[in-house]
Amino acid sequence: MIMPIYLYGTRIFDEPVHRITQFNDRLVGLVRSMFETLVNGDGIGLAANQIGLPVSLFVMDLSGMSGHEGDKPLGVINPDVLSSSEVSVTMEEGCLSIPGVREDVSRPESIIVRFTDGNFQEVQMELSGVSARVFQHEYDHLHQKFFVERLSSVKRQLVRPRLSRIRRGDVDTLYPVMTGKDERQKKAGRIPEFEFGTQIK
Repeated sequence: MIMPIYLYGTRIFDEPVHRITQFNDRLVGLVRSMFETLVNGDGIGLAANQIGLPVSLFVMDLSGMSGHEGDKPLGVINPDVLSSSEVSVTMEEGCLSIPGVREDVSRPESIIVRFTDGNFQEVQMELSGVSARVFQHEYDHLHQKFFVERLSSVKRQLVRPRLSRIRRGDVDTLYPVMTGKDERQKKAGRIPEFEFGTQIK
């Protein structure tokens, strides 16, 4: 099921996410829907709060990128970044929740991470290059942070008008989105058929 992507400025990104405690068929279905939504948006990473669910989950799929054709799509549940390299690299980033905005962002070149995968197995691994960057980008979402917040103050000023238009819902995308106005109409801004642990109603 393809779901609308919540845009920058919607209230969902102000909510803390909750770790997932129930590993069941509903979770499998959610991960599958997130991959479908990701492909429909022509993206490489998508966090659960980007589709309105404040839970610790994201998906990433680099297989459409040159040099990553053999990479397997990855469902990432309850992720933790255990350590980061001292060496940082700068690369252009974009975000499905901030359509039309792309800027250079500096991040650690490699990281060691731990998470539960889509088969409900705990995994610890080292990631580097683009894989590390996408993981960190989506991990930021789960901590209420966008890549634009990592820009210099000068660059943030330059992108502010575009961010204001996105807040107003003044965007043109090829995928369904949820604006602040849409979110208010939905009241809680959640998808009730998914329940994960006692925190999510």
